[in-house]
Amino acid sequence: MDSSSHLFVLGVNHKTAPVSVREQLSFTGPQLQEALSHLTSREGIEGGIILSTCNRSEIYVSSRSSNHIRNSLEQFFTEVQSVNLSELSPFLYCFENHDAVNHLYRVSSGLDSQLLGENEILGQVKRAFSEAKAVNASNGSLERLFDGAIKMGKKIRKETCINQGSTSLSSMAIKLAEKIVSLDNKTILLVGVNKINEQIAHYLHERRIQTVIVANRTFEKAVSIARYLGGRAIHFDTFKKELHKVDIIICSTAAPHFILKREEVEASLTKRTRPLLLIDMAVPRDIDPEIKQVTGVTLYSLDDFNHVIQENLGKKKTEALKAECLIKQAVEKMKTHAPPI
Repeated sequence: MDSSSHLFVLGVNHKTAPVSVREQLSFTGPQLQEALSHLTSREGIEGGIILSTCNRSEIYVSSRSSNHIRNSLEQFFTEVQSVNLSELSPFLYCFENHDAVNHLYRVSSGLDSQLLGENEILGQVKRAFSEAKAVNASNGSLERLFDGAIKMGKKIRKETCINQGSTSLSSMAIKLAEKIVSLDNKTILLVGVNKINEQIAHYLHERRIQTVIVANRTFEKAVSIARYLGGRAIHFDTFKKELHKVDIIICSTAAPHFILKREEVEASLTKRTRPLLLIDMAVPRDIDPEIKQVTGVTLYSLDDFNHVIQENLGKKKTEALKAECLIKQAVEKMKTHAPPI
């Protein structure tokens, strides 16, 4: 770490904030580029990277001074995401310098993930790094930080078994569904085509699920996934017409608002007698949480995955200790100015 530079991270994650808070701080698409520009234009900030996933929103910055940086980052959140600071503050955490390094190394290694050892976070860290570099938002200190974190993530997955077994939220979604109902002879509707639902499609294919409907705003993507599954593609704006026909709906879109509301589900129940399972993988959420109050409907969001995840920890706890030791050694070396990895 550059001794003349101060590193900070301010954020929320699945451990400190419920999904109702995390969804307010999510950065997607063009909003991310605008946010990076706004972040690096703030006084005292020389570089910035935003890591925004379904389970965390974190702002990493480099500054020549530590004065008032936390206050500046808090104000950034409130200005860009239009949230009230007094309501947000209880959920925020902040790390500086080597503690910030330690935190990002743990994040990239899957130690700070909802699903211990999951692989997706490493790609998300890489993507956040690339997106910041693409708009010239990062600087040398942050580039060394993220480059080291990516190397550490790879090192830990190579030298420990932390990523063995179920290592994605997509696989957890299928396990959760199977705890509620048998997938045999069920009709499943996938709403949204992205990495999460593509992985879910893979798990459904492995289980030879035959009746799958895929809806997406870009119809060609829905067709591709449906063909892979031997299912049927529909246009996004028609998926609600299928509600009374399906048994399970898994949503994962980038919509900034609810795409499925309570009254729409209630209306579909007049045409069906079977129970309905809804799984919301999106942040911001796709499905109105009020639907949980509807008789005959079960709704799960990401915050509801924890009890399934706990059952899958097993020997990962031992591997996590090995990973923590590797990170501790790297950070200690950094403190003495030796190469961290």
